[in-house]
Amino acid sequence: MDKLYERLRHADFNLRLQISRDFVRTLVEHKNFVPQDPKHRIEIAERAALKLRQLIATQEAEQEEKQRIKREAAASVRLTYDQELALVRDAFERALPMEPTTRGYALEKIFHDIMRISGIPVVEPFRIVGEQLDGAIKYDGHHYLVELKWVKEKLPPAEIGSFYFKADGKLGARGIVIAMNGYSDGVVESVSKGKELKVLLLDGNHLANVIYGHCTLAALLDRAIEYASLKGLLYCPRLRGTHSSAHMN
Repeated sequence: MDKLYERLRHADFNLRLQISRDFVRTLVEHKNFVPQDPKHRIEIAERAALKLRQLIATQEAEQEEKQRIKREAAASVRLTYDQELALVRDAFERALPMEPTTRGYALEKIFHDIMRISGIPVVEPFRIVGEQLDGAIKYDGHHYLVELKWVKEKLPPAEIGSFYFKADGKLGARGIVIAMNGYSDGVVESVSKGKELKVLLLDGNHLANVIYGHCTLAALLDRAIEYASLKGLLYCPRLRGTHSSAHMN
């Protein structure tokens, strides 16, 4: 082995590792040691083989323990998501009876927390010349400007048109509007007519599906993008009904 390793000293690391493993495996599995020299003792070789077998068994046990720890860590991550989602749900329910202005700020925090626990990069609300934006996210390689509305009335076409103009003026940007109490009649038709589809429309029921654990945020966004891309629909059907908009007035 000394001569072998001397020849392999400058060889590729993976090659040396493979040869070493093959040698150890052959030695461990060998049963009949025949002395090549009177000075060699079979008992020593057998004890060495036994020690190697024990070493391999220990390494395999350690590897299994590492895998067990990884599995438990993955389970704890999921538990952490559920716990954090419960906190978001509590904040959402506390915001329901608030005055419109106050709960508008609460909605910004709720939205940010949902993005954070969903692993989606989010930009805090920001202002540029002549524009105030409620933030932005990056999802599936695209930047989405975000507009959050939690007012008593349904959102009229003029509000959507104004936000559409903001998204249209940014390089490659798209937009997401979340109107907690929905949209007035004609919004979807007026926004998409004669324009490139750039804005996704969601409402409080969509968001509640995520908050109450009926779907993930990624599943909601994927569905909204699918409907806009394949069917030209800015407003996608809900994955599952939860709260009616009356509860969010």
